[in-house]
Amino acid sequence: MTADLQDQVILNTRPAHQQAGLSAMLTSAGARVLSFPAIEIQRVAADAHSCDLSRYDILLFVSRNAVDGACELFDAAQVSAVTRLGVIGSATRLALIDRIGDPGAKLIASEPYNSEALLAADALQQVAGKRILILRGQGGRNLLGDELAARGAHVDYMEVYRRVLPAVDTAVFDHLVAEAFPTLVILTSNEGMHNLFELMDAEAAQRLRQIPWLLISERMRESALKLGHNASIIIASGASDDGIMQTVCEWADQP
Repeated sequence: MTADLQDQVILNTRPAHQQAGLSAMLTSAGARVLSFPAIEIQRVAADAHSCDLSRYDILLFVSRNAVDGACELFDAAQVSAVTRLGVIGSATRLALIDRIGDPGAKLIASEPYNSEALLAADALQQVAGKRILILRGQGGRNLLGDELAARGAHVDYMEVYRRVLPAVDTAVFDHLVAEAFPTLVILTSNEGMHNLFELMDAEAAQRLRQIPWLLISERMRESALKLGHNASIIIASGASDDGIMQTVCEWADQP
């Protein structure tokens, strides 16, 4: 996974607390990285006392933010005591291991990084009568819970964070790109994609539509086209920093 990114100016729109790893990789390969978080993550004031984790057979974490939010409400022993733990994506798996240690055989993991892949896991096929808690952000997709409920599971949700529009004036973006406009934009959610256009003026938005975007799913491609993007769209091999970096390198190595 090597590439010369010396001529690339890459806009990293990940939330501020999740930018460091990817930005370091890009910088080490020679890229100039512009940090412009398009989403701010805020914790939801949930009441841990109203939720007894011991009632559940399976906990499912939809993102690393879900892991972080849950582990600020419950201690590691409470989480690790649950019979099965499921995650969407490698970044979520690593976040869970960092918080509670390696879950070993009780872990239900999915690659790629979406609800559909997790639903295909063997451990989630026969769930009739099982109690499942899905830990997620506000406004998350219901596909995971709806399908598990259709399989006979008793599904509850616990929202432990929310995604909000950063309080940033459009002049901030203009100043950021004054010396060099991005040659590639990295976007990791539909919400971040839409937020990005809320945080810049019409002229900057039109310029942004003319350069390549790196996205993490085909579902995001549809949103990009609806926003009027008319340059190359690259779909990352994974939503993790490593997956994104690998795809950036492959893109940069093309003639």
